[in-house]
Amino acid sequence: MMDATSSYRCRVTDGNTLASLFLGPRCFKADVLEMSRDSFRVRVPARVAKRVSVGGKNRLLYQEMLWSVRCTNKWMGEGNLVDLDFQQLEELTPPKLNRGPIIVGAKQIATGGQADPTLPAAALGALILAILIMPAWGGQWGTSDLICAAVSNTWSAIKGLVTGQ
Repeated sequence: MMDATSSYRCRVTDGNTLASLFLGPRCFKADVLEMSRDSFRVRVPARVAKRVSVGGKNRLLYQEMLWSVRCTNKWMGEGNLVDLDFQQLEELTPPKLNRGPIIVGAKQIATGGQADPTLPAAALGALILAILIMPAWGGQWGTSDLICAAVSNTWSAIKGLVTGQ
């Protein structure tokens, strides 16, 4: 059987210590001093620490993540401050989901790498126009009968496939 070992705690740098401790409906500022994969060491004023009981569940907001935590230990820190040990119970932060547009006809914003659709549409229009004009040009080249025959044969083949005749 494998025994669980306590995880290593890392000291939090001074600029990243700000957290919020939720005790019931109220929110209090706190400083996270150390953290590990499953616990926090938090420093709060003594008046806030009086509201926290060892074994009680609370919520801690730290670095945009909301945690359900249980107080495992508390002791006097520097001055009028109290250090609290919290064990992480679960992460309460809701996942951020990217949802599609509410209105189906919403205009989409082109991102880098997407092509402008006007060029392919213009090329397709020019191709259709060239096919329609080509029989007239063919009269000058002597190929009008060949082009007209090819178009009518293609049309009759498609018509035969669709109608089944």
